[in-house]
Amino acid sequence: MTSHKRRKLAVTAALLSASALLISGCSSGAGGGADGPITQFYHQYGEDGVQDAVNRWADDYKDSKIDLQWVEGDYAQRVNALLASGRGVDLFEYNAINVEAARQGQYADLTDIVEPVKDDILPIALKPVTIDGKYYGIPMITDAQLFVYRPSMFKEAGIEVPKTWDELVEAAKKLTNADHKGLFLGNDGGAGILAANLPPAAPGGIINDENTKVSLDSPQLADALTSAHDLYDSGSLLMGAPTDWWDPTSFIAGDVAISWQGLWAIPALKKALGDDVGAFAVPALEGGQPIVGVSQWNEMVAGKSGKIEKAKEIAKKQWIDDTDWQIEFSTKYGFHIPPLKSAREQAKSLGDGIAKDIVDLTTEYGWTGGPYYTPAMSTALTDAVNRIVVEGADAKSELAAAQTTMQGMLDALQ
Repeated sequence: MTSHKRRKLAVTAALLSASALLISGCSSGAGGGADGPITQFYHQYGEDGVQDAVNRWADDYKDSKIDLQWVEGDYAQRVNALLASGRGVDLFEYNAINVEAARQGQYADLTDIVEPVKDDILPIALKPVTIDGKYYGIPMITDAQLFVYRPSMFKEAGIEVPKTWDELVEAAKKLTNADHKGLFLGNDGGAGILAANLPPAAPGGIINDENTKVSLDSPQLADALTSAHDLYDSGSLLMGAPTDWWDPTSFIAGDVAISWQGLWAIPALKKALGDDVGAFAVPALEGGQPIVGVSQWNEMVAGKSGKIEKAKEIAKKQWIDDTDWQIEFSTKYGFHIPPLKSAREQAKSLGDGIAKDIVDLTTEYGWTGGPYYTPAMSTALTDAVNRIVVEGADAKSELAAAQTTMQGMLDALQ
């Protein structure tokens, strides 16, 4: 429902900055106090109809008046500044929950309304909202990222869907010919995508389940990234495309046989290619597990609001109780997975074909770093992977250095 850039909005360190935004955001006195309407924030979605839809839902809600704020520009900076001030916002959506902000009381604890329905929620969807054993958000929409491919090109080349990383590398080379490249990982050669999605497929993942230990030292990961550099140099990767990977134009045009892509592109792919499109997860490295990259937006309540209980009632109604709304929001304007099983099972557009395949793969293999995997940690890993894949740096030493840096960051959150 958002462009890729909006999907990649991350928490910044600007919790105490943007004083001008604080003044403009709070001058009306909206939010925070015990009286007046509930102030609800949305970032600017790119698809037609979303703004009208959320305004309609707010108008139809009769138990409280909702003052809806549709924020253009830097949404994360605006919301972070208001949360830190304790004024101007009661209810908001967010896609990058911050551990320290939660511990400072900037988010309300929603465990009491999430716990009763947690078994109905997509397994991976709770990870981004969980800090210190508490739930600070209700998952709204889940986006999946994985590989899509052209079955006709696979058949022509005489190859099967890759089950291992080595098979994927060989498939990319074999599928490359005068007419098309084998694999599209982005115009940067794939360092960003590989940094986010290859380490989780290795033994140990990136961070353990207890969120206490960074693990990047498996020889399988070093070998896979070294082979990714060989792939980068092989001429089998599509680079310099008119649009980057999140836009399916090059894949639809037949410029590449396999591409990294998001669920949001599936309607366009089905319309253009019919049945000549399939999907598969990132193959497991030896001793690891396949993964499907997951990102999502979550509904949250401001911890310093004077209307926490009213805001929680709205959040529960909209994102737990109102199944029809959740289906509409996920599938009518963009194309996403409703995190609640009750909504997923009733979403007809997700019930067959490649869409169902992706939902099933996400349910089984969905992965996200969660709030303990901070933007700074992600940057450290991405920089290391870029040096390995693009520049040919030694994988073991780069990963060891990144692990040390990231472990220090993780230790600071304990």
